[in-house]
Amino acid sequence: EFITGEYRAAVRAVIDKAVQGYETANFEFPLITKAGARIEVLLNATTRRDEQGNVIGVVGIGQDITGRIAQEREYSKLIDTANAPIFGVDTVGSVNVWNQCAMKLVGYSIDEVMGKNLVEEFITGEYRAAVKAVLDEAMRGKETANFEFPLITKGGARIEVLLNATTRRDEQGNVIGVVGIGQDITGRIAQEREYSKLIDTANAPIFGVDTVGRVNVWNQCAMKLVGYSTEEVMGHSLVEEFITKDYQASVQAVLDQALHGAETANFEFPLITKAGARIEILLNATTRRDEHGNVIGVVGIGQDITARLAQEREYSKLIDTANAPIFGVDTQGLVNVWNQCAQRLVGYSFDNVMGKNLVEEFITKEYRTAVKAVLDEAMQGKETANFEFPLITKNGVRIEVLLNATTRRDEQGNVIGVVGIGQDITGRIAQEREYSKLIDTANAPIFGVDTEGRVNVWNQCAMKLVGYSTEEVMGHSLVQEFI
Repeated sequence: EFITGEYRAAVRAVIDKAVQGYETANFEFPLITKAGARIEVLLNATTRRDEQGNVIGVVGIGQDITGRIAQEREYSKLIDTANAPIFGVDTVGSVNVWNQCAMKLVGYSIDEVMGKNLVEEFITGEYRAAVKAVLDEAMRGKETANFEFPLITKGGARIEVLLNATTRRDEQGNVIGVVGIGQDITGRIAQEREYSKLIDTANAPIFGVDTVGRVNVWNQCAMKLVGYSTEEVMGHSLVEEFITKDYQASVQAVLDQALHGAETANFEFPLITKAGARIEILLNATTRRDEHGNVIGVVGIGQDITARLAQEREYSKLIDTANAPIFGVDTQGLVNVWNQCAQRLVGYSFDNVMGKNLVEEFITKEYRTAVKAVLDEAMQGKETANFEFPLITKNGVRIEVLLNATTRRDEQGNVIGVVGIGQDITGRIAQEREYSKLIDTANAPIFGVDTEGRVNVWNQCAMKLVGYSTEEVMGHSLVQEFI
């Protein structure tokens, strides 16, 4: 009267066994309430006896597990429809959980895997021992996270799986198997291999260190450049064994900063090759992190700037020894280049001018605005040629300079200042003034015209002879107006 039709035989069998002295624990069956609702009951059926030990009936102690079963069904549905492959094995390694994502990923249906030995039938030979060890450890309560292993699909393809193996227990805490929640990392591993290949074959030296400074990345370019093979450097301290002593502290500081997340760009330091040669490296130190954002080391991408530095030193020497005054200012107008010729010409030493404002301290007041304008235009990329201005020497003498102002840029093309290459035209200007005076006072009429025939020279004798003053003829057509 109270048991649903499909469970009557099973409940009758439990009661009959208990009447015969065979008690039953944890028997699940449904009851129908007076209101017609179905509830799930977990039953312990116990034999009831009188004082003489005669069986006089059965007592059932139950628990309402309706909510728990609903929750289990919900969990089961979540597992089955999860967007990750989930499988489970019992205590002997036979498959008892295989969700839809696992089916799609591997190609085997539930019927094809249920009850089969996971390790023996679906894991590649070289990984069977490792996978079995992970499952065995989980059976003993020691769970494993992020274990990578391959699965072979029904179609024969190899897929890479990242597994979290979790111990499965019953209500009493007894181990009943293992559940594995996986991720298909085939694409990610392929990408990592591609990145690894790109790093290894890159046309720049790339190295990496772990959190204690031991080398764990050393690409082919680094091998060629420094001369040490991967085997010779892997696991060794980069700073202690391959950096010159005078740079060990600064390189260590750069690595330490990167390990704390503060990356460094364009750090220059020397490496000593296996052959004992010193090479100059320009380094970008980048923090290396795992999938969870934890710092796991530093990767350094370098450039061999040995030749470039040698060239820069040569250029610097050429500038310093050039037979022309050369100076430079930064973007604030402060002197940062001052060659030997400039020192001799103006009288101020390198130390006297470095970091000083060129315009404010070394240009005469009436020319400061003009010189500043030339420098400002060069800062904006508009260079100036043949600009004349005076400089005052340390001894107070005025000298005339003809200047070419050139924009100075860094490797990225950013303006970092202006370089001025000058000529001392003091003597030439004095000579020009002397020639001009000789022409103007000559005892003969002298005139000049430009390319358009306009008068641009008209000396005193010409004025006296013709009667026209300089102002009356300058810029007029000689032929049209005076011939």
